[in-house]
Amino acid sequence: MKNLLIFLAIFSLFCTSVLAKDYTKLQVKEMKHAQKYGTTQKYFDQQPIARADLNVTNSSIKDPKIMKFSEYEKINDKDYNKKIKADDVEYKNYESYLKSKAKYNYNAKSKSDDYYNIYRVTEKLIRANNLDYLNWRVGIERNTEEVNAYNTGMNYICLNTALVDTFSGNDDALAIIIGHEMAHALLGHSQRKAQLYNKLDAMTRAAKGGNTSAGIVGIGMEIKYNADSKNMEYAADVEGVKLAMHAGYDINAIYDIMGYFKSLPYTGSEWTKTHPHPGRRIQNVKDNAKYFPKEWEDVGKYNIYHSEVMPVKLSSDRKSIVITAPSSKLNPNQYYSPETMEELYARLGYMSYINGEFSKSLKYFDDLFSTDKTNAPAYLYASYASEYLYNNTKENKYKKLAKDYAEQAYKLDPKNKYIKEQVDSL
Repeated sequence: MKNLLIFLAIFSLFCTSVLAKDYTKLQVKEMKHAQKYGTTQKYFDQQPIARADLNVTNSSIKDPKIMKFSEYEKINDKDYNKKIKADDVEYKNYESYLKSKAKYNYNAKSKSDDYYNIYRVTEKLIRANNLDYLNWRVGIERNTEEVNAYNTGMNYICLNTALVDTFSGNDDALAIIIGHEMAHALLGHSQRKAQLYNKLDAMTRAAKGGNTSAGIVGIGMEIKYNADSKNMEYAADVEGVKLAMHAGYDINAIYDIMGYFKSLPYTGSEWTKTHPHPGRRIQNVKDNAKYFPKEWEDVGKYNIYHSEVMPVKLSSDRKSIVITAPSSKLNPNQYYSPETMEELYARLGYMSYINGEFSKSLKYFDDLFSTDKTNAPAYLYASYASEYLYNNTKENKYKKLAKDYAEQAYKLDPKNKYIKEQVDSL
């Protein structure tokens, strides 16, 4: 052992002395490593392409714009801007309050300005998405090194100071991060992970008690737990971006966030991790965002226009704020909830058609029609997609599908002029 230590010491001395004799050569060698590990290019990797690819649409196809994904009316810019100015007056009162109360927060050690900014971003997300059915709590915890955020329970979101500082001045990024944590709550991930963890924990305890088969099963359950956890992160990324889009934030800021995390070390096998590689998360959002209808921005404006500024107060825990739900409540069915499968299939069918992915469009519409045979606009767009496939392939099965779908749409809504035009044209 002693000889090994002496050898390692001599080897280390040799490496540091010999390699350092010509420092320009040393620099050349190290710069070769920098080509692979440098953080700046990792941060910007994929951004120009990804930013250009979001919300691709095809303007040359039939689109009477009769597919609706929310009940709303479009608010004109003049009225909306007037409402925003009135809201700004209300916000000033809460800004003064938070700056006076949060200044000496001994726990978080965060500036009072941070609390006010987090309040404004979160409050806008809540109102734009009709999430004001309960009080939301947002905390800032002191952690200057690890950039992180998390959600617990149904209505508590925590950001640490490193995250707030890193994305300070980038409200779009903060909105997506907060939206991501909201999405975990809305999608029930805490409950789902708790169930998975309890099963895994039971197997782990049984294995420690000498149950060999439990140990083997436990390994498989741990792999499944990690896989399910990563899938939940993918889902929360997409849902969080959706919430931010409703609130009018630039969803391309997802690349600022993931570009940052992509520049950090990601060691070990993905099998053992609960979070996907940032590069995969970028691709996940990119693949899903092109199926986001642009009307979602108008839905958010409608919700903000028809709601009042939500009050905020400093929590008794001295590290979080409480954004208070209004006393006047909406009907339960007016509040935000994740899309039903019928709504999801209808949106993916429509947006696939808009993007020129006609075969994919028919697949999603078929999934919709297996559970919902009452959506006349969906049958019309399925007819459009079939017609384009026929024109491209000349396969008679698509011509028949186009007629069948158009006739079904006509049965459901015979007074619709666009449906009648499609029936007549076929």
